[in-house]
Amino acid sequence: MRISEFLFQKGRLISLYGLAGTGKTNIALQVLIEVGKGIFISTEGSAYEARLEKLKGLHNALFTNVNSILELITSIIKSSTTDLIIIDSINSFYRLSRRKKDIEYPLILLKSFSENGGKVLLIWQMSWNNKVSGEKFMRKFSDDVLRISRGEIIGNLRVCKFKITERGVLGCL
Repeated sequence: MRISEFLFQKGRLISLYGLAGTGKTNIALQVLIEVGKGIFISTEGSAYEARLEKLKGLHNALFTNVNSILELITSIIKSSTTDLIIIDSINSFYRLSRRKKDIEYPLILLKSFSENGGKVLLIWQMSWNNKVSGEKFMRKFSDDVLRISRGEIIGNLRVCKFKITERGVLGCL
């Protein structure tokens, strides 16, 4: 089974969280390859760009970096004609400001996008105390919430084992 099929089994707005270095961004890029037409919005800068050179199949993908909540909202609105929106990570501005609107406004737009047939994959950062900043919002707006841990995507009594390679992500093994 492809990773995108596993992730979107239970809905169209999916949240994925895990500790730093567990493969969240690699999984997101693999989903973009599998779905085809989509946009990858980074709130974390351009660190993901080094991984792109090794990946094949991103012909219909767009990439953008946003530096504020206003840029994020604008990018979501402009992305409404695509099949897939990936945001890595959705809670970065909220973690800094702790303002409810910095997480709720983007999530409302993304929920509307998913209800109109689009797919959304949200990557959530975990804090130093092993918790997701904005977890209540994550659970309220998401159709499904999955965790990455040690080469596995886990959630709702199902598991997808994956392996990160030079050419992308192999899964579900």
